[in-house]
Amino acid sequence: MSNRFKNTLYTVEDLKYLNGRWQYVRSEDGTLFSGPYRTKIKPEDLPEWYVYGRYYKRFGYMSTKGITDLLYIPSRFSNHYLKDDCLLISYGGKIREAVIPEGGTISERYEGWDERVWGSEIVSILKGARIHSGYDIEPFIQKLKWKKEWLQKEYPDEFGPDRWNIDVDRMFSDEE
Repeated sequence: MSNRFKNTLYTVEDLKYLNGRWQYVRSEDGTLFSGPYRTKIKPEDLPEWYVYGRYYKRFGYMSTKGITDLLYIPSRFSNHYLKDDCLLISYGGKIREAVIPEGGTISERYEGWDERVWGSEIVSILKGARIHSGYDIEPFIQKLKWKKEWLQKEYPDEFGPDRWNIDVDRMFSDEE
């Protein structure tokens, strides 16, 4: 990464507790945030490998350059495509299962990840990882196809072929 762009995530807004409630706060001059800190960076300054989306309940830009490992965790507890699925991202190593007792949250069950994304941002990050990190995303495309088939089997009233049909290959084609 460039020396200027050291962080993997820059947000358009920050979430602050003000006047007894949580509020989204934007900078007056349009500069981005890195964590709770305002930067001198504006969205138009970011290189193309920063992908716009909603991350950690804020809109912002996540880097898809320098990704060294990815782990897709599909949810089998809801009837949503991608919404409750998670993609763990590592920028400097491998993601591995943590040695913990049974259960635990995703952040407790895995080690070596730096960022996580949920929902449709999974597709955006995978596309960016392929382009800007040279990451082979074919296994993830196959897993997303499996998730589609699983939803159609488990929830045929909502995801039957006559009601819902998503073309996973097209999602990852250069046309999209």
